Amino acid sequence: MSSDTNTDTGNGDLDVVTLDLHDESEDTRARVRGWVEAVHRSFHEQTPSEEHLEKWLGVQRGEGAVLRGIWEQPDLPLAGPIPVATFGYFDKHLNTGASMLLVRMVTDVTVSPTHRRRGLMRRLMTEHLDEAARDGLAVAVLTASEGSIYQRFGFGVATSEQSVRIDTSAKFRLRRPVDDGGRVVLVEASSGWDSMRTAYGRFHEATRGSLERPGYYETWLRGYDWEDQSENRAQRIAVRLDADGQPDGFVVWAVKEVDDAYEVGVRDLIGVTPQARLALWQFVADIDLAEVAVANTPNLDPLPLALVDHRVVRVRQRPDHVWVRVLDVPAALAARPWFADDVLVVRVRDPLRHADGLFTVGVADGRADVTAAEDTVADVELDVETLGALYLGGVRVQGLVDAGRVTGSPDALERFAAMADGGPMPRCATHF
Repeated sequence: MSSDTNTDTGNGDLDVVTLDLHDESEDTRARVRGWVEAVHRSFHEQTPSEEHLEKWLGVQRGEGAVLRGIWEQPDLPLAGPIPVATFGYFDKHLNTGASMLLVRMVTDVTVSPTHRRRGLMRRLMTEHLDEAARDGLAVAVLTASEGSIYQRFGFGVATSEQSVRIDTSAKFRLRRPVDDGGRVVLVEASSGWDSMRTAYGRFHEATRGSLERPGYYETWLRGYDWEDQSENRAQRIAVRLDADGQPDGFVVWAVKEVDDAYEVGVRDLIGVTPQARLALWQFVADIDLAEVAVANTPNLDPLPLALVDHRVVRVRQRPDHVWVRVLDVPAALAARPWFADDVLVVRVRDPLRHADGLFTVGVADGRADVTAAEDTVADVELDVETLGALYLGGVRVQGLVDAGRVTGSPDALERFAAMADGGPMPRCATHF
């Protein structure tokens, strides 16, 4: 087996293995299958079929994904090919609002309930962050199924979204109907991908907080249901074209019957402009026989303010979305936008040491020059988790000051807020 194996886990009965996804040997294939099964178990999904495994493997290879697992040593009773912990990552671009920054995207972090409280996730995560820093990545990102795990590794919640329920009956009326020369076109999954890819590319380029999408989005939007592991015959797609006939948005949905009524489940809605988003929402409201739509939307979606009756949109939850972990303070801060010219010394506390230190942050013309500072007193102090929360502008300085997470003199805090806060709120439409 050509996978890289390291038996020094601190637990003598376990092996850490980095999978070689191009190795077709029987042993490695068994471990790959076991790795996927471990992830499916943890997220309560059905056991992967061989067809599903091949689709998944093709996507991971295309992404250049790195997958690690921790396995029990084979001489233990009932030890098998399914690992007791998993960890994966790949690299994609994040729109910081000022540049496209290559970031490390962490995914599929699991630990079996049989091996909790043995330090396995800490081992995988801390070694991964060390590796990401060595690889020159300034930022790592993830999404979390539980909210109390990743702060200890320096990740801060940088974007959130909201789960909404929309009354699409006659109560749904826009104050000003969209009349910009665009139109919405129904397309088949087999033919709509190029238009959706173009629209998402435009959205990604224009949207602070957007993440480049992994390859499994193409497979899904071409009609494959990753959860059910089958062709998705219920899913429908419409593409919005601007006045020049270029794709500037799309909506993906499925209708299901709930309590003797039809409900539109909006699975993906992308609009490059507010007008494109509103036009797509009007399209959803016009779907026959259904009077309710459910969706995840940005916290500052234009829809409620564009409606005659804003109560048509009911917020059910406001979950966190993207968590940011700064690894290289000078590189990360230089890559994001700034909003007032000034110079401050910032103290960042990082127990894992990647971002720890004093830094002089000098801002001119919207960009920061950040250098290590010595033999000086900090104007502002915060920890690396808080820095991650601030990074994309979805959380503002004053709120964190009020929470006791950013400290300094009143003058320094006011100046720091003027420097750091501003620009559009971030929005990420990628789940991973």
